[in-house]
Amino acid sequence: MKHHNATRRLALVAGLSALAIPCMAHANARVGPPAGDILSAWVKARLNEIPEHDALVTDSRVTSDMVTSPATIYAPVRSRPYVFRGTVWTSAFSSLATQGNPLTRAQATEALAWDLGMTNGYPGVADAEHPSPDLGATWAGTQLAKAGVSEDVARKALALSGQGTYAVAAGYAVAVQILIDKLACFEPTQWPLLGLRQDVLERFLLAQTVADLRDYDLIYLARLLQGELSTWKGGQMTVGGRRQLPTALRVARVAAAYRDMQGYVADPCTDTGAPRTGVASLYPGDAQRPLCLVAANDRAVLHWYLVQLDRQTDPQRINFVTATAMRMSRMLRPMRPLWLGVLSKDLLALSANIEVVESLVADQVSLTDATDANANRYGARRALLLCERELAE
Repeated sequence: MKHHNATRRLALVAGLSALAIPCMAHANARVGPPAGDILSAWVKARLNEIPEHDALVTDSRVTSDMVTSPATIYAPVRSRPYVFRGTVWTSAFSSLATQGNPLTRAQATEALAWDLGMTNGYPGVADAEHPSPDLGATWAGTQLAKAGVSEDVARKALALSGQGTYAVAAGYAVAVQILIDKLACFEPTQWPLLGLRQDVLERFLLAQTVADLRDYDLIYLARLLQGELSTWKGGQMTVGGRRQLPTALRVARVAAAYRDMQGYVADPCTDTGAPRTGVASLYPGDAQRPLCLVAANDRAVLHWYLVQLDRQTDPQRINFVTATAMRMSRMLRPMRPLWLGVLSKDLLALSANIEVVESLVADQVSLTDATDANANRYGARRALLLCERELAE
């Protein structure tokens, strides 16, 4: 038995490279927006160049300028480029060009919409050179591809949690993919210093049931995911030639792929992936009708995902469907991105809002690229936004 397990582990380690999506990798050809962290470049320029009295840009203002109908979750991004006016944007574009990621106005608009959750589940994520995985449902594969999670990892997470808790499985799928990618990005000698645990990954991928996992494994993955949710890492390209989504949107898209795998009594999407009139819901919290998830923007899918996660991890609703993943749910339910502080977990839906992104970037660059006063002002703006949202609910 020990020899058999050792052989399985060797095969697993040998196969990890096929599952990895190395950080900052670039393919010869790409689909979707190009590389370049336009939001970070813009925030850094604002932190260093704007006067104290200058008002911060609101998410609603950016959204109204970029989306044809902001009130509609299925609305496409406008065909015309966003208006990048002013010296701050000029400085941001210059900074990106210096870093080797020059963007045209059209490309920057595409990247901005992608990072802020304004695009749907199939914009340029698959072609003949970059095929999507086949998860047995028409649109499940494109959504998984957009999330940057391998099919093997996605299927393993779902097998361990069970179909009834696909929202739980989505969190672990992204966490495991993040761990795989980080292990691929660094030399094995660096793993202990960086807190990267290959043994956790091995146990997860070799597990036949949740009972094969330790509580430590589940806690480790939940904390790894929490750390990724609490930082901003925009503009990176995967080895598959796709721009990586912010972490919260990745988790939501994996959950959407899982939901589509289960099928529907009446398909909310047409054969072309458009919302079916009279069948598809028009808002994420609709308990009566399903969303056409692939056609909805990432923000709406994130909102939908949070509703599903609460339902599937509610200890008052444990039944034969959710009991299998109870241990996994118990570790995931209290997980909170650090930027939420003591506020409601529902506010995770704001993680793609421009104000939150501004503050997350400001937190990261304040020690080297910006004054404490400007960084503190950004932090105060984020806190004000979140408190206003909390009080309004």
